[in-house]
Amino acid sequence: METTLHGEPARFAGGLHEVAPRTFAWLQPNGGWGESNAGLVVGDGEALLVDTLWDPTLTGRMLDAMRERIDAPIRTLVNTHSDGDHVWGNQLVAGEAEIVATAAAARIIREEPPAGLQRFQALAPRLGRLGKLPLPPARRAGRLGSYIGAMLAPFDWSGVEITPPTREFSGELSLTAGGREVRLIEVGPAHTPGDLIVHVPDAGVVFAADVMFVGVFPVMWAGPTANWLAALDRIAELRPAVVVPGHGPTCGLDEVAVVRDHLAWIEQNAAPRLAAGRSVRDTARELVDSAEFRSAPWGGWDAPERIVISVATVDRHRRGEPGPVGPRDRAQIFADVATLAGR
Repeated sequence: METTLHGEPARFAGGLHEVAPRTFAWLQPNGGWGESNAGLVVGDGEALLVDTLWDPTLTGRMLDAMRERIDAPIRTLVNTHSDGDHVWGNQLVAGEAEIVATAAAARIIREEPPAGLQRFQALAPRLGRLGKLPLPPARRAGRLGSYIGAMLAPFDWSGVEITPPTREFSGELSLTAGGREVRLIEVGPAHTPGDLIVHVPDAGVVFAADVMFVGVFPVMWAGPTANWLAALDRIAELRPAVVVPGHGPTCGLDEVAVVRDHLAWIEQNAAPRLAAGRSVRDTARELVDSAEFRSAPWGGWDAPERIVISVATVDRHRRGEPGPVGPRDRAQIFADVATLAGR
């Protein structure tokens, strides 16, 4: 039986899938933390890669599988945004491919090495041991340690060499891959400050990256929600036959509409609670506990605790403080995530 990187039964087949002629998706079940997807567009004599993975080992495995199926060298790599699970394998195509991203994403890629996550990874066992003490703060630390430890366990960043984009743009950029048009459309800030989607017109495919999550809760680090809704509307306007999400199985426009409804629901239900003085943690818990949540299409998605992250982003925008999340705030958010997961 195929399993995920986290050892769970796979709900869809991983590996390389041809989703349209000479257009491929690399899928990692079930789309949880670090189980990100990538893509490949193959033209005459060259190919374009959409994203790398969270560490060189995973990226190397993917590139080996691609080379077994195609005979065209990768000449272009598009990083859809700045998260490590889409860029920390870039070094494996450095020198062979031009690396393209939005200017907003490129800046973050250069400035955020994996050192912070490595410290978190090393700290997790000690936090977990604290959880054995019969004190509420210790139990809270223990939940955080257990959650982070499980989240990061499959990944090894010791060999990562930050390899930033060599070409930056804002707005839209049209590229070619062996004669095939590939359109890059900036849609951030949404999930992160520098999101883009990749449209392959002749295939009817959109690589939506982390503007789309399927079967697992989206994570909104940047926002505002209105920008993400506009990004999903842009995908719908392109009328693709296939959408490749950043996490989860390939899908169509019905799933795009459900993610849109979900994000709008969070905004509509979180903002009034936050304005009334409820905390991010209490607001997230109330949303997850609601009858409306349980009956909605997203009621059965994986990792509902991640709603905390999106609620925290709604709160920052509500307070007029939408800037980047610092290490201390991120630790607090993940502590709330772990607490909700424990329920």
